[in-house]
Amino acid sequence: MNTFLFISGGMVIIAILLLAPTLLRQRHQAREETREYNIRIARERLAELEKENSKGELSDEEFAQAKQDLEIALAQDLSTASASVQHSDNKGTARITLALITVALPLMVYAIYQQVGSPEHLHIAGPGQPQPVASQGHDGQMPSISELVGELEKRLQEKPDNPEGWFLLGRTYMKLERYTDAVRAYESLNELMPGQPAAMISLVDALAMQADGQVTERGVQLLEQILDIDPQEATALWLLGNAAAQQGDDRRALDNWSRALPLLADDPGMQQQLRMQIGEIEARSGLKADIPAPPPPIMPAPEPTQSAQAPSQPAAVEEGLQVEVALDAEMLDRVSSSDTVFVYAKAVSGPPMPLAVARHRVADLPLKVVLNDNMAMMPQMKLSSFDRVLVGARISKSGQAMPQSGDLQSAEIETASDSDAAVQLLINSRRP
Repeated sequence: MNTFLFISGGMVIIAILLLAPTLLRQRHQAREETREYNIRIARERLAELEKENSKGELSDEEFAQAKQDLEIALAQDLSTASASVQHSDNKGTARITLALITVALPLMVYAIYQQVGSPEHLHIAGPGQPQPVASQGHDGQMPSISELVGELEKRLQEKPDNPEGWFLLGRTYMKLERYTDAVRAYESLNELMPGQPAAMISLVDALAMQADGQVTERGVQLLEQILDIDPQEATALWLLGNAAAQQGDDRRALDNWSRALPLLADDPGMQQQLRMQIGEIEARSGLKADIPAPPPPIMPAPEPTQSAQAPSQPAAVEEGLQVEVALDAEMLDRVSSSDTVFVYAKAVSGPPMPLAVARHRVADLPLKVVLNDNMAMMPQMKLSSFDRVLVGARISKSGQAMPQSGDLQSAEIETASDSDAAVQLLINSRRP
């Protein structure tokens, strides 16, 4: 035993000597320098953006988006630095910790030896014996989509008066192409939210996809009810135009699409798709669309539904880091569809500022995001410049880029920046 204690005592002293400099080292100045460096870099990047905007190389919209992304990145950086300062700038705590280790560690060694110190209690793995390994159970992995759907269905059976839950379930069914189930979910949503255009459009979309993309008779009735409530509902106009085109009524199709087109001014991509549909009808029928001038913007145009997409224009597959984000059913009571979802990637080893950030809404969940170099906050901090990255997701009720107490978040997953495998994130915890 004396030999054991002598060796153990020596190891304890070595461990304390290794820990002492780390615990007692002053770090505040270094962190402040890092903080100032990141602010200076952000200012330089903002000056570059302003210069590009003044030269006409960036449109006002692109400049506003780039500036917002830069602010998000800097806020994430400052938040990380602030948290670091709070947790490690206390010399008194460091000294107390070192003293406790000095006293407690030898006592722990002695107590452990009393329990397992005799040779018959020692287990030495030899060549013929497997080494113990840490197991990774199911709880350490993101549940499959089918498991998430099952949990959500069970929760809605227990609490069927949750419109957010039915909306999320319907969206999930639509992504899984389970259109009959989606119709059922959106029927429940409409029962809870009668006369709400967003809920009605979701049901119309599900009915259309259930009918192989054809707007049904009931769908037309719902769309007309929506336009009675809001005559400038762009998606309803688009879908009514689709229904008219399917019935061979080209004039009515062009009239509805012409009304919808200027209402999609905030989404040039969708405007382009609708222009192609208008052009196809005009070329075939010889009719001309009468497109009015766009009205003053009142609120952002709603997100086009699945059945409002131009079938001849399949979505292009973006290159980059694929990320799939889902919300745990247990978190449903803590979110609303308008809450902001941030999906980000940052370097494992390097500056805490995000390399790429995507911004969505809870209404978009479950969602798939592609993070790539086009989302770089600064030219020298691209996703592809780092071998390993941490990918995470966070829900903010305030919509603020800086993380706040009460935000919902996923675990951060480490992966290669050029990985072909999708990173799966489950938002299932609350930020303290």
